[in-house]
Amino acid sequence: MRRLVLIAFLALLAGIASAQQVVEVLAQPRPEWEVMERLFPEFERETGIRVNITYFAELERRSRSRLDASSGAGQFDVYYIDEANVAEFAANGWLVPIRDYYPEEYDFDGFAPALVEVLSQDGIAYGAPITKEGDVMFYRQDLLDEHGLAAPTTLDEYLEVVQALHDPPRLYGTGTRGLRGSGMNVWRFSPYLHAFGGRYVDDDGNPVFNSPEAVQAVEYYIELILHSPSPTMSWSDVMDSFAAGRIGIVTFADLKMDTLQDPERSILPGLMGFGAPPAGPAGSVSNTSVHGLAISAPGARTEAEREAAGEFIGWFTSQENELRKVAAGWGLTNARTATFDSDVFIDAYPEAFADAMSGMLEVQRLTIVQIPEWGEIGDYLGIKLEELFTAAFSNQPYDIQAALDDAVAHAERVLGR
Repeated sequence: MRRLVLIAFLALLAGIASAQQVVEVLAQPRPEWEVMERLFPEFERETGIRVNITYFAELERRSRSRLDASSGAGQFDVYYIDEANVAEFAANGWLVPIRDYYPEEYDFDGFAPALVEVLSQDGIAYGAPITKEGDVMFYRQDLLDEHGLAAPTTLDEYLEVVQALHDPPRLYGTGTRGLRGSGMNVWRFSPYLHAFGGRYVDDDGNPVFNSPEAVQAVEYYIELILHSPSPTMSWSDVMDSFAAGRIGIVTFADLKMDTLQDPERSILPGLMGFGAPPAGPAGSVSNTSVHGLAISAPGARTEAEREAAGEFIGWFTSQENELRKVAAGWGLTNARTATFDSDVFIDAYPEAFADAMSGMLEVQRLTIVQIPEWGEIGDYLGIKLEELFTAAFSNQPYDIQAALDDAVAHAERVLGR
């Protein structure tokens, strides 16, 4: 009799376990996710929903989510998305409008409106922002003082500082992304394109990034590559090299400050200066990047799955959890206006860095083109740029105009023009 009771009890437990809702998340590894993962047991206790996360590096994350969605495999309920792929995913029906399933108690309207807009298409929000970034100039104030150099405010002055500090292999003047990809070298190159007066498409949508201004921008960027440790650096390569004291001056995402001011991750606390992006012939330009979480249409097929995915996204992006990230040292990886206005956030960063962020916000814009075809266009341009960078770095011949003409011709084919 006791054996039958035990079997029935075990069967009941098995039934409960099998009925538990599981949210499968495709994400990109970021340090603040380590903070959030430690809180997942709390979410599971409160909701009964279990969370499984599969991490992929940035480039693979984009390709894996695209494959999962386009094939209809639907392995994942939640996608990590960004400004580079939201248009493609929304246009193809791979995302569910986020407001339909975002719990009211977590206050979707608390996000900075500009960030929500970047993760929207045709007026419909598809992602809940988890972080934003723009460009800030970081430099070794101690080295500039040692060389009697002023902080640069123009691209010409910036290059002069790069050249003056360049003393390889002990120290490289700068470091910048060269690794191919619409979210890699093309992303970092894009503000320079605009700062030199170029753009990707004209008012009629025709690709024009083979203009004389674009050629000038590539010429300048190659000078930065030549004063970098490698022609194929990723964003993490650049950050790690700067944090280790191997690079003198960089311009990259403001949110890198969370790593750079941590003495366990960086040798630079107390040694840095900050500024807005230096101005080119057409002015100063900062990128705008927004990353977020979205519900996968092919993955979360049922109402129950979509509600569970929305519950997880709401909890993950809540005001309470944003403030927890600030307390854990990741205050910049947030998206709510109230978080950035909080005393705990203001107390976490040097005044000079806050001033640089203010300057960044004045010149921030989306420098890529938000169209479904951008991934294919940008990735191909990334290949052409990487070929130029590696040729220049190895002192081999290269032709900027021919490479850009090739990339524009490819873009025209993709767009059917």
